[in-house]
Amino acid sequence: MKKLEFKKFKGLHIVCKGCGKQIEISSNEYNGCLHPIEKQKYKAVIRYNGVRKTKDLKAVKYDAAVKELIEFKEELKNPFKLTLLNSNKEQNEKQYNKLIDCIKIYCDYLENVNVPFFEQRIRTERYVKDTIGYLLKFKDYLESSIGNSNDLTIFQIDKKIVGEYFEMLLNSSYSISTYNHHVRTLKGFYKFLIEKKGFDLISPMRFAKTKNVNPNTIAVKDEDFKRILNCFENTPEKNTIKILDGGEKKKMYRPYFKEAVELVAYTGMRITEAISIKFSDIITNENGEIDYVRGIDLKYEKTHNYDNSKPVKYVPIPITPELEELLIRLDYKNYLGKDRYLIAPDESITRDSLTKQLTHSFSYYRDKAGVTSKIGLKHLRKTFLTKIQIATGMVTSLGYQKTASVIQNNYIDKSEIAKSIKNKGFRLFNIDSKIS
Repeated sequence: MKKLEFKKFKGLHIVCKGCGKQIEISSNEYNGCLHPIEKQKYKAVIRYNGVRKTKDLKAVKYDAAVKELIEFKEELKNPFKLTLLNSNKEQNEKQYNKLIDCIKIYCDYLENVNVPFFEQRIRTERYVKDTIGYLLKFKDYLESSIGNSNDLTIFQIDKKIVGEYFEMLLNSSYSISTYNHHVRTLKGFYKFLIEKKGFDLISPMRFAKTKNVNPNTIAVKDEDFKRILNCFENTPEKNTIKILDGGEKKKMYRPYFKEAVELVAYTGMRITEAISIKFSDIITNENGEIDYVRGIDLKYEKTHNYDNSKPVKYVPIPITPELEELLIRLDYKNYLGKDRYLIAPDESITRDSLTKQLTHSFSYYRDKAGVTSKIGLKHLRKTFLTKIQIATGMVTSLGYQKTASVIQNNYIDKSEIAKSIKNKGFRLFNIDSKIS
């Protein structure tokens, strides 16, 4: 690794703008920094009247850096020059804080590069890729709107630019969910720059809000679910080839897809959580009968237990006749207690990739079955929770979500509740309606 020329001089340091480390020391591979020399800057760090003062120096040669450091000390002694210095602080910062560089630094942070152990979080490769993809899309928009975005600094992006970008997203064909991903990503990006990297700026994303995806939860109708399962079972494998927009052919059939869809429907877990259930998660009583199946709230684990400092949050899944019949078909008695997935245990595929495959396949078979309602695989969770609430009123107690309000606002189909009340013959007043 190359390093800027350095000789010991009081107050002079070399700082990597990629990771923020002081790297003038020669031991431990420059304090662990692996960034190229282009990221390095001379920096003045001195104390004046008991206060720590710093300045990124423009110089790229050692002698010039020393001269600039001495001038900085003189400026601090002269209040008039110091005022001019502060007024030009933002201008100086802009030279070293290009948008594209900030995105690269954020990418390193998401991948825990040079991040202290206590701040590290486990993130999937897909999450990092999607997050950086949203930021690069924003950069591309700036490229098309105002020219060369490679020269654009983070300090030049204001509310007007951001507002126009979000307006473009809303007016495009993007879904509300995708729009919300863009909002959350950019807010997180600015929060990182301000709180983690100490950027002296006000986020133009500060008052940006996400949109309500769908205030009316939709449950899957019994007859639609039956038609989709029948389509999975009765469609010959040779008739499951989908022609993509680019002409590419994609096989939508896998021998385990039907059982995977059923498992999502009968457990009420999120897609990845359902297909991550193992035979060892089947809990039996002393008579060998199934008491319940144990699922893991992966969303909670990633958000609140990423450092494994808390006990794993398990969700006890109640046994219904449908779920028990499915487990019998999966031959659970021969695999009981084994660390083996219920779905596709012998496939060399990640659970995230399997989730993506299964989601696309469900939509394909839904259309092939002639179901006109645009239900997705995720709606099976909403259906499960709605039916449990109608039958028992105890859906909150099962722990499928952190709070009751989340379940009520996002997972319960209110129209199904209303129809159930009617079917039960509920009366408000036990009096004859014919009152003279």
